[in-house]
Amino acid sequence: MDATVVCIDQIEKPVQAEPRIAWFPCGLQPTVQFPDQRNWACLLGVSTEDAECFFSRFPEYATCEHVKTSF
Repeated sequence: MDATVVCIDQIEKPVQAEPRIAWFPCGLQPTVQFPDQRNWACLLGVSTEDAECFFSRFPEYATCEHVKTSF
């Protein structure tokens, strides 16, 4: 049988941006919005016995359907 051994793993990594400086008119104390900021990212990695590596990032938890369509 001609087959390749593949190892797959997933990790949820915290991601957070913290703004330090912003310019606003004097006397105002506005809030800065980050509409596209996520609190985490799902990373999926694949490694073969031949040392080939592939990685993908997903906006949600990776499922078997993600794996089928990504690799």
